[in-house]
Amino acid sequence: MPARTRYPRFLCPSLPHPRLSEPRCTLDPEQTRHLRKVLRLREGDTIDLFNGQGLTATATVLGFDEGFTFCHITEQDETPAPSPRLTIASAIPKGGKADDMVAALSQAGADVLVPLLTQRSVVDPRDAKLDRLSKVAEESAKQCGRSWLMRIAQPVELGKVLREPCDLGLVMDPDAPPLTDLAERLRHAGHVVAVVGPEGGLTDEERRACENAGFVGWSIGPHILRIETAAALGSGLLRYLTTA
Repeated sequence: MPARTRYPRFLCPSLPHPRLSEPRCTLDPEQTRHLRKVLRLREGDTIDLFNGQGLTATATVLGFDEGFTFCHITEQDETPAPSPRLTIASAIPKGGKADDMVAALSQAGADVLVPLLTQRSVVDPRDAKLDRLSKVAEESAKQCGRSWLMRIAQPVELGKVLREPCDLGLVMDPDAPPLTDLAERLRHAGHVVAVVGPEGGLTDEERRACENAGFVGWSIGPHILRIETAAALGSGLLRYLTTA
């Protein structure tokens, strides 16, 4: 369920736990710049806060000093982590489509995006690109009201993804038969991993590796989808089936 979005929303990693007695917190210079320069907020205004790890709050702006914003917390809540944990291991599309994919995945409810390296991958994101994608995930969380940030992992090869333990492994494949028992499988899963291949698809060798690792082919429609479409649509369907 989305968090409160009644007021302008800011990320505050240092948001104190509700059990602590001091209802104060501080926004860093980046959040302060957006608060003051973009939204033109002032002392006495009300804002919403979240720490990206389940804590949310409503606070009043007390003042500013040396680029920081000081806040007084008036309400606070804690949201448990989503279940099951949903990891999307996906090839990264070229250019700005990667930003669009990350924003959509965050809105759709994915917990982790693992940039996937396969034999036909054309994008191997480096640290600067990963930092940018993390910022996109942060901005998307602020906009869509989620309490837990979607994490951007380091790029890994398909073989490593297949070796990591999970309760349900899926491979998005337009040629796969329908998974009529998917909702039932999800009810018994604590961690779900969905693999999305590159534009040219997985090779036959990679498909066999997925099958040998116990990953199941999953089709979400009759058409060939772009990477960013398949990842976001698949994530949204999985999250829907776990909450319906």
